[in-house]
Amino acid sequence: MEGDFKIGEWLVSPALNQISNDGKSARVEPKAMQVLVQLAGAEGVVNKDRLISTVWPDVFVTDDVLPGCIASLRRAFDDNARKPKIIETIPKSGYRLLLPVEPCNGNDQRSEAAKEPPAGVRASDQARRRWWLAGAVAGGLLILVLAGWRFAFPAGYDSVAILPFINAAGDSDAQYLSDGVPESVIDDLSQTHAVRVMAWTSVSHYRSAQPDIRTLGRQLGVSAVLTGRLVREGDRLILQTELVDAGSGRQLWGKQYDSRISDLLGVQQQLAREIAANLRVRLTGAEEKKLAGHTASPVAYQLYLKGRLFWNQRNRDALLKAIDYFEQAIKADPNYALAYAGLADSYDLLDDWGKTPPRDSFPKARAAAEKALELDDSLAEAHTSLAQVHESYEWNWAEAEREYKRAIELNPNYPTAHQWYAMFLGTHHRFREAEAEARRASELDPLSPPIAMTVAEIFEYERRYDDAIAQYKKVLELSPSFAGAWGNLGSVYEEKQAYPDAIEAWKKESVLLGNPEIGLMLERAYRKGGHQAVVKASLEEDLQKRAQGKYCSALSIAGSYAMLGDVDQAVKWIEKGYEEHSSSIPYITVRSEFDGIRGDPRFQYWVEVLGLEQSEARTNSRSE
Repeated sequence: MEGDFKIGEWLVSPALNQISNDGKSARVEPKAMQVLVQLAGAEGVVNKDRLISTVWPDVFVTDDVLPGCIASLRRAFDDNARKPKIIETIPKSGYRLLLPVEPCNGNDQRSEAAKEPPAGVRASDQARRRWWLAGAVAGGLLILVLAGWRFAFPAGYDSVAILPFINAAGDSDAQYLSDGVPESVIDDLSQTHAVRVMAWTSVSHYRSAQPDIRTLGRQLGVSAVLTGRLVREGDRLILQTELVDAGSGRQLWGKQYDSRISDLLGVQQQLAREIAANLRVRLTGAEEKKLAGHTASPVAYQLYLKGRLFWNQRNRDALLKAIDYFEQAIKADPNYALAYAGLADSYDLLDDWGKTPPRDSFPKARAAAEKALELDDSLAEAHTSLAQVHESYEWNWAEAEREYKRAIELNPNYPTAHQWYAMFLGTHHRFREAEAEARRASELDPLSPPIAMTVAEIFEYERRYDDAIAQYKKVLELSPSFAGAWGNLGSVYEEKQAYPDAIEAWKKESVLLGNPEIGLMLERAYRKGGHQAVVKASLEEDLQKRAQGKYCSALSIAGSYAMLGDVDQAVKWIEKGYEEHSSSIPYITVRSEFDGIRGDPRFQYWVEVLGLEQSEARTNSRSE
């Protein structure tokens, strides 16, 4: 349908986005006019999908956009949806016009505002004036429309932070919802390549106190922020959301969701789609499919959210609770891929954070990751977990790197994939690549202490000790209670032979871990016998743990013997670590405690067995 046309007694002017009748006119938005043009040019019912694909090609739109256009057209026509005279809704199908459509040929139909020319004016003059006036009006309107559109709808947003929802009632039983729903939305949106989504670890810092949106935007480096307020009333869930421009503080979009808890997964997926639409993100077909979300039973989804709540706490007891919830979710829905991915993530961390023997955790991590990928090969989390098993337990370097790269390809916004890949690259002396991956992880999750520490660890592997110290201090400014950073800082001071500073750092670590007596023991040892006495005291503590049946990495013991110059015992414990599949084995060529024995053929034998490389400059670096 080209040019003006009539629907019954109504004159439609698409060029002006105007509908008029009996001296009255109304303007509609351009997209609504395009919908009307499509209806006018078709015979019978026009399918909703056809309308959306024609009017909004290659753009993701939410379910309420098309009905909104129809509603604005009905207002312009003074039509009634319940008793329509012009536009009829055909349930589960589309829309159709009820009145005949007649094109206007320019001679028998003119604008209501057009006036007859005065006598004596030639037809040619009349035509020229009419075209000049029409052109001027159309040009002016076009400028106004474009200016208004530019002001109201700036270019799409390239980054967003989804904040924890406010638990309005302070209900502790609803925390898994106020945390879990936004975290799931983050997981969904992070799989799109067009927008950078701030990681959950960073936004979770704003759970208790949310600053001014513009301040928060500057802190996180994002262009938009979503906030939410959640209330649970029995089986009913009320969620009020607001999407805000982080630069101006202007609201971009807001909506209230009122649903049953059993519909929670659907609400979360709808929220993710509507955020993408209002950020004006252009999605590929594959990304739209991902945003369609994973299917799961309502019970399984709630159990999954509870599992993630405990997984994020990063300690042994919490990880065991997370495992229990993920297993319950799997029992409730055996085909729920995300629950298997969560289970794999938990077993991957249990080795380090839970001080669990590798044989008790990594095989289970692999089984869960493989099952998740069998159900859904597009899960970046599962590929990352499987990569960690290949790297830390099986020492299959080629497969580990392949899985890390696949995870990043699937979800370039997943910070853990970049972080763990950085550590992998570091152990293989690919330091420039490692630092780049670590910094990418930090960009995605700037307030995560473990990720910020990864940059410092890469510096440590390169023996850039001053840079490492400066970075560890930045981590501790971010999180003064992060015990791991204090412990690593102490180790760097030890390498610089700044032993008093090392002791102070280790004392703080031991207090944070709930074992202040260990720090005091190391301090007494140093005062009594210097650094060698400290190494011996630490070694005795580790050996005692092993004797008591507690897990302690064999590589930690091997490192202590290496620093004491006991090559026989150091090599013996490296072999024991190999037999136990210690997750620390990949680090023997970068950990500084082994620098003094790198030239020994027995040490080099294990390096070759593992298929690792070591820098020639570090061989016997301590003895030099």
